[in-house]
Parts: sequence; C-alpha cells; structure tokens
Amino acid sequence: MENLIRFGEKFFDELEIAVYRSREVSASVELNEISMASTRSGALTIIRGIKDKRLGLALIDSDDPDKIREAVEQAAKMARLNSPDDRWVSLPEPGKYREKPKPNYELKEASPDVLVEKLVKGIKLAREKDENAIVAGGAGGVSWEERNILNSHGVDVFQEGGAAYMYLELVGMRDNVVTPGIFDFDARRDLNLDVDGVVERATQKVKWAYNVLPSKNEEVPIILGPWAIAGLFSFALLPAFSGERLVKETTPLAGKVGEKIASDVITLYDDPFHPLAIEPVIADGEGVPTRRNVLIENGTFKGFVWDNYWAKVYGTESTGNGKRDIRSGGISIGFHSTVIEKGKRPLEDLIGEIDRGYLVDGLQGAHSSNPDNGNFAVTANPAFLIEDGEVKGASVFLMAGNVYELLKGASEVTKEQTVMPFMATMITPHIKFENVKIAGK
Repeated sequence: MENLIRFGEKFFDELEIAVYRSREVSASVELNEISMASTRSGALTIIRGIKDKRLGLALIDSDDPDKIREAVEQAAKMARLNSPDDRWVSLPEPGKYREKPKPNYELKEASPDVLVEKLVKGIKLAREKDENAIVAGGAGGVSWEERNILNSHGVDVFQEGGAAYMYLELVGMRDNVVTPGIFDFDARRDLNLDVDGVVERATQKVKWAYNVLPSKNEEVPIILGPWAIAGLFSFALLPAFSGERLVKETTPLAGKVGEKIASDVITLYDDPFHPLAIEPVIADGEGVPTRRNVLIENGTFKGFVWDNYWAKVYGTESTGNGKRDIRSGGISIGFHSTVIEKGKRPLEDLIGEIDRGYLVDGLQGAHSSNPDNGNFAVTANPAFLIEDGEVKGASVFLMAGNVYELLKGASEVTKEQTVMPFMATMITPHIKFENVKIAGK
C-alpha cells in the first residue's frame, strides 16, 4: 500500500487510499417462511487525491494493486477537470489512536445457516405465543469489514470487526382487527442474538394492539420508545450538531454552546467505545482518531462535531467524525454511536405512574422533520394508551412541535438501553416527556 501512495504522489500533492473488504451473510422472513439466504463478499478501493486544491475521486470494486494504480490515474484526470476549492487546507495528519478492540472472529466465518436457525426459532416462538400473529417480515444479518486507510502524510490505520442483528415484524389478526406492523430487534457484536427477547417484546405489543382505542386532542405524558427516538432524533436533532451546518449557518444551535437546550435528564454523546456500540472504531473514515464527544450534558449544549475538512475551514480540529460514503467516496460529518445516557428505573415503573398517557413505539413521517429549526410533524403508530398505570390498548394520533421544546419537557429516562442499528447507530433508553400536545386521529 505504501508503494501505491508513492506512485500516487507523482500525480497529486496529497493522496488518500481507503480499502474496504467486506463479507455479509443474511436471511429474510416473509409470511412465516424463510424467503432468502445469501452470502456476499467483495472489496472496494476509494482514491482521493488533491492537486492544486483540485479534488479527484475514483472508486473501484477491487483491491488489486494494478487496478488501484489505474484508479489513481483516473482520479488525476478528474482532478484536472475540477475547479479548485480555495477553502481546502490538507488531508489529516497521523494521530494517537486507542488500543484496538479485540475482534470477534466468529462473525467473520458466520454462515447463513446460523441466521436461518434463529429466524426459524423466532417464527416458531411467535406462533406459540400468539396463534393469531403472523411473522409478516424480518431479517437477520452478520457483517464483517476490514478497512485500511492510508494517506501521503503518514496516516496508516487498519481496523477489522463485525456485528450481527435480527428483527421481526409481527401482524396480529383477531376479531376483525388487523394490527399495524409491530417490530422488535436485537443487535450486538456476537452471534448470541436474543431471539426470545425479540419475540416476547413483539408479541406483547401485538396483544396490546388487538384492543383498538380512539385518541383525542389532549395534553398528556408520552413515553417514546427506542425506535421512535432514533427516527425523530436522526432527522430533527442530530444534524444540528454538525460543524458544517455551523459554518453554513443552518443550525439552530449556533452561539448556544453552554446554554440549556434540554432538561437535566438528557445527556447525549457520540461514543464508538460504548460497551453496546456495534462498531468500536479507533479511527474515522479519513484516519482521524475517534473519541467520545459530548453533545448535551445534563441538558446543556456542549459543542459540535467535525470532520477534517470543515474543522480546518472553521479553524478548529476534527473530532473524529468524518464518515465515508462508500457509494460516492466522499467524506461528510456523521456519528459512530450516539448514546442517550440511561436512568435508574425500569420502563414498567414509568408506566405504572401514568394516570393517562401513551407509550409510543414508532413514528411515521420523522424523515420530513426540519433540522434547521427542529420542527417536526409525525404520526404516532403504533402507540399504546396508558390508563391508571396500565397499557390498555393501541391508538394512533398526530404529534407536531419542536424537538428542543420536547427535550425541555423530558422528565425521566429508563435504565434499559436498546441498540438501534439503523441509519446512524443509536443507543437509547425510553424517554418520558411531560405535557405533550397530541391530536386525535
């Protein structure tokens, strides 16, 4: 690889080569049957070179040295056609990295048969617990990745590791009631996926959903579950912490470092080394050391996250949040494992104290939220009515508001945390919010 860097320096002032080797096994469920099982593997090399502040990019589906040399030459041709970026400073320098976590090599050799076995078990358990429930969909997967990032300034980082996940979608049909799709899931850095827990939680929610209850316009306490939190925060909140948005003046958090933006119970940080993190990387997508970055501490806004480019434009340092888009080869600011700190009491205690309110498992429409101001309008579905400390049945309602106002009304977080492996990985408890206005549907 060093020889390839030396070769590329003939064409560029600076050069970066990132090689990704991956292996993925997966299996899917459809209508109580295994519908697919597969294994895929491959290699991808991304060339990023700069000549006279002109960027050249090239991607190839190979790690063959001869093909990489050809890609370097293609990137050089592209750079000559591009306009110079006057804000460009340089690629990153080497940094001090944490000790690499020990990979679980069992994941590297995993077979689809392991996933099929777990999914078949899940289907069987779900049918035993509720004969009216259908496993409408679901999947299991194991991913393994080896990444090597080098640049002409001396960055040379190799990382490897993997993770496993599974989810099931149940639909119940009883007494002329068809429930919405009920999801539950598990993700971790080993193959010990909690099939029993996934089925237990999903079938419990299906049983609640058989009793359909009307909603109304009211102001009530709401408990948002992990799926709902991850969806809403990924679109309405997390983009606002990007340093790029600070530079471009599109974040509502500009000038608010040190100010209260949430209640005291909310502590939010990005931490690839959290015990539940499924991708404990020591370096980001461009080889900068990763670290724990606190975003909100006891309700107080602590700061932004940066990649190498936007940090140098702004005059600060990268926080190790450069994320590679393997489809385009580009780098943007992103997160590794965003964590909402857990509380001290279980979910059942929070439910038991509510006279009337809702437990919200999912939110529809969160993708249309506006991160420039935090406004959102979503449909809570599935949602479950709580009366006199007990879940009574399922309902649907509308929620609209501002994510920062919502955060200020947070009153408690549960001690249980769930890993959400979709989009940016989020590790979150359930969160209780007070006095939330809803519109019946």
